[in-house]
Amino acid sequence: MTARPITGKTVLIGFFAFFGVIFAVNGAFVYFALDSWPGLRYDKAYERGINYNKVLSDAEVQAKLRWTSAIVTTATDDGSHRLSVKLTGPSGEPVTGAKVQVELSRPTNESEDHSLSLAPSAPGEYAAEFRFAAQGRWLAALRVEGAKGETYKMIHDIIVKQ
Repeated sequence: MTARPITGKTVLIGFFAFFGVIFAVNGAFVYFALDSWPGLRYDKAYERGINYNKVLSDAEVQAKLRWTSAIVTTATDDGSHRLSVKLTGPSGEPVTGAKVQVELSRPTNESEDHSLSLAPSAPGEYAAEFRFAAQGRWLAALRVEGAKGETYKMIHDIIVKQ
C-alpha cells in the first residue's frame, strides 16, 4: 500500500473542515443560549435604577420594623404543597392582620413564575396550597402589608422536594 502524499490542497481542505466544525458548534451553542433564556431578570430595570433612592428609604423603614419571616413548604398527600409563612415582630410576637403575597419564581425558568395570596392559618402564620411545577430551588419573594400600613419585603430560597 502506497501512502498518499500530503498536498497543499489536502491541508487547505482539512483546515477549512476543522474550523467549519468549530464555527458550527459555537453557532449552535450561541443559538441555544439566546433562545433558552433572554438574560433579563427584571422588566424596566432602568426605571428601577432611577428610583433606587426610594428603594433605600423603603429598606430603612423596613429595618426599623424589625420583623422576621420564615417560609416552610410541606408536601401533601395529593401531590401539592402547603406553603406557610410565619411572621414575628421585634420581640417575637406574631404579626397578625396582614395581607401576605408571595411571588414564586425559578432562577432559571421564568415561565414557571406564580403569585400566591396567603390566608391566615394561625396567629402570625399565613398559608396556601400550591402545586409546584418542578422540584428544586425556588425563590419566594414575600410582600406583606401590615394592619397599620407597614410594608415588609423579603426574598427566601426554598427547596421543593416531592
